[in-house]
Amino acid sequence: MKVKKINSITKFFKSNENKLSFLFILLFSSIITILLIWINTSHEILGTSYRDVYFYLIEALRFSGYSIDGYGYINYLSPLIPFLTSLLFDLGFVSETSIFTVTGIFYIIGVLGFFSLLKLRFRNLIAILGSILYAGLSINLLWAANGTIDIPSVSLTIISIYFFVLGIEKNQKYLYLAFPIAVLGFFAKYTAGLAIPLMILYVISKPDIILNIKKYWKNTVLGIILGIITAMPFIAYFLINKIPFGFLNQAQDIASKTTSSTLKVQNDLFFYFTNMPRFIYSINEILAYLLIIIAIVGIIIGAYKSINFLKDSYYESRDNNKSKFEFLNVEISNKLLYMFLCINLLVIILSFLTASKISFIYSELIFFASAFTLSYILNKIIFMVPDGINVKGKDSKRRDSTEIDSKRRDSKRIDSTEIDSKGIDSNNNALKDINTGNIPLKEMSSDYKYDKLSFDLLMFAWFFSYLIFFSAHLVKADRYFTTMAPGFIFFVILALELILNSFNFKNYSLFKKSHFSINNGIIKNLVPIVLIALFLISSFSYLDMNKNDPLVHNEREAVEWIKINNPDYQNLVIWAERGPIFTWYLKQEVFYVNWKYAPNKLSEMMIANKTDYFISISNKTYINGFSPVKKFGDVIIYQRNIQ
Repeated sequence: MKVKKINSITKFFKSNENKLSFLFILLFSSIITILLIWINTSHEILGTSYRDVYFYLIEALRFSGYSIDGYGYINYLSPLIPFLTSLLFDLGFVSETSIFTVTGIFYIIGVLGFFSLLKLRFRNLIAILGSILYAGLSINLLWAANGTIDIPSVSLTIISIYFFVLGIEKNQKYLYLAFPIAVLGFFAKYTAGLAIPLMILYVISKPDIILNIKKYWKNTVLGIILGIITAMPFIAYFLINKIPFGFLNQAQDIASKTTSSTLKVQNDLFFYFTNMPRFIYSINEILAYLLIIIAIVGIIIGAYKSINFLKDSYYESRDNNKSKFEFLNVEISNKLLYMFLCINLLVIILSFLTASKISFIYSELIFFASAFTLSYILNKIIFMVPDGINVKGKDSKRRDSTEIDSKRRDSKRIDSTEIDSKGIDSNNNALKDINTGNIPLKEMSSDYKYDKLSFDLLMFAWFFSYLIFFSAHLVKADRYFTTMAPGFIFFVILALELILNSFNFKNYSLFKKSHFSINNGIIKNLVPIVLIALFLISSFSYLDMNKNDPLVHNEREAVEWIKINNPDYQNLVIWAERGPIFTWYLKQEVFYVNWKYAPNKLSEMMIANKTDYFISISNKTYINGFSPVKKFGDVIIYQRNIQ
C-alpha cells in the first residue's frame, strides 16, 4: 500500500513537473521580494548610493498631479517606473514603499521569465538552478525592490526575448507580445534598447536567412506596429510637455565621453571582470569563485569540443570531396573559410578592447556584425557534413553506406522555425517529430544538424553587448552588471551541463571499487540539487546584511525640525546639497546645490534668492551670511542671518 502511494505521488510530480517548478520559482521569488520590500521600508536605505530613487519619486509626484518647480532634468529620466508608482500615489500610498513595491514586482517577473527562457534550452532541473542563481546574485538582491530602474528594465528585456524566441520557434503570434514588452523595457530604462539588435541577431543567425525573413516578416511588422502603438503615450507625453527625448541625449553623452581627448581619467575597461566575484556573492566570495570555476572549466571543455568538431568537420568535408564552399555567393576553399572564422573571433575580442577608444556605437556595430558573420560561417561548417555521417575524425571508420542511405531517407533538415515545445517522448515518436519539425530547442541533437547555435549566440551577445556598452562608459557602477547577469548565469549553467555530460562516472576507479553502483543520471541530478540548496540558503542569508544608512535618519530629522520650527515651511526658500531628497520629503522644490560654485559665489546667489535655509552634509562648510542652527549627525542646517 505504501509503495503504491509513493508511486502515485511520484507519478503526480512527474506529470506536473513544469507547473510545480514554476510555482516553486514563483514562491521563492515572491518571498524574497516581500522580505526585500519589508527590509527596505523598515531600514533607512535611501542614503548616498540611492540618490536617483528620489528623482524617480519626484517624477512620480509630478505624474500624480503635484506641482513641483525646478528639476527640469528629471524629464530626461525613463518614465515607466515613475508613472506606475504615480498610480499608487493616486490611490493614497504616497511613500517610498510604493516604488519599492513596483520595482519588487518586476523582480518576480524577471526571475519567472528567466526560468521560462532557460526551459527552452535546458532540462527542468537545470532551468530551476539557473533561475535560483540569477535571483540570488548579490547584485540583483542589492538592487531589487529598492526603487531603482535597473531590475525592471532587465526583467522586461528577459520577457520580451522569451516571447520573441517563442514567436520564432513555436507560434508567430508571440511576436505581438515581444515588441510591445521590449518597448516597455526601453521606457523602463533606455539601455534596454539593445534587445532589438539581439532579436535581429537571433533570426539572421539561423540557416536559410532569406527563407526565415520571408516567413516571419508579416507578423514581425505587425508586432513592431503594436510596439509603436505601445510607445505612443510616452512619445505624446514628451511632445505635449516639450520634453526632449532623453535617450538621445544619454547616447550622445556616453558616445562623447568615451572618445573625448580632454579627459585625463583612465577607463577601467576590465572593471566588470575584476569585480565579478563581488557582483555574484559579496558576502561569501567562495560561492562566487565556485561559479567562476564552473564557468572556466565549462569554457575549456566547450572550446576543446568545438575545436575537435571543427577539425573533424574539415576532414569530413575533405574526405567527401567538398573542398570548396559558397560564402557570400563566392566559392572559397575550406582553409579560407576556417581562416575567416579565426579572424572573426579576433574581431569580436577587438570590439571590446576598442570600446574606450572609439564611440561605443561603432564598437556595438562591429560586434553585432561579427556575431552575424560568425553564425554564418558556423552554419556553413555545421551543414557541410553529409546527413547521417557521424563525425569522429579523419582516421575514424565510416558507417556502413546502407545505414547512411537509410538515415538520409528518414531524416530531413530541421527547420528551426517549426520547433514545438512537446519534444521527443520515445524512439517511436522521434521519426514522426523529425518529419513534422516538432522538436524543442533543448531536445535537438547534433545528429539532426542543430546545435542550438542561435540561442547560445543570443545569450552570448546579450552578455557581451552590454559589457561593451557599460565598459565604454567612463562612469562605472556595480548595478550595471544587472544587465549582464542573464547572459552570465546562462553560461554558468551551460558550463555545468557540459561538465556533467563530459564525464562517465561509472568508469572512475573510485566508483568501481565501491560497494554501490553509481548512475550517471543520479549524478547529473544530484549536483544541480546540491547547488540549488546551497544557493537558496545563500540567497536568504544575504538578506541579513545591514543596509541601514544613518544619513537617511539624520535627513528626516532635519526635515521634521524645519516643519516644527516653521509651520509655514511651504513658503520657505531652501537650498540643499542633497536637494532631491528634501524635495521629496517636503513635497516642494528645494534647490539642488552641487558645489560647482565657490562658497562666496554660492553665498551671493543664495542671499540674492532670499534663501531661508541651506542644508549641508559637509562638516567644514562656511557660507557668508549664514549661520549653523542645528546639526543632526552629518546634516547641518544653516539659517540666513537676519540683517
